[in-house]
Amino acid sequence: MGPRPWKPAAELDAALERGNLRFAVKLAEEVRIEQGKSIDLSIAARFLPLIARESPREFDSWALRWLARWIAERPAATIEQAAEVAGALADLPAEPTAIDAILNDQ
Repeated sequence: MGPRPWKPAAELDAALERGNLRFAVKLAEEVRIEQGKSIDLSIAARFLPLIARESPREFDSWALRWLARWIAERPAATIEQAAEVAGALADLPAEPTAIDAILNDQ
């Protein structure tokens, strides 16, 4: 039996599960190139707790870019929904489980 085929998306999922931010960032770029589009919003959200923990100075810019993308990809979203998502993002550095509310809203 030979080696399994290289699947960057599966490797990305595993890297995010392990909390390996640096490797996950590299893999996300490979997935983006392979698919010819940005990674799914739900996958991008999984980076946020890692950024909050490992690179807190960058968290706001990552979270704001994610929120802008969420708004762009949800044309029927209301201001109330956007405010709830923004609130969950604001809570994320102190409460890593706040990501669950964001992901469940997907």
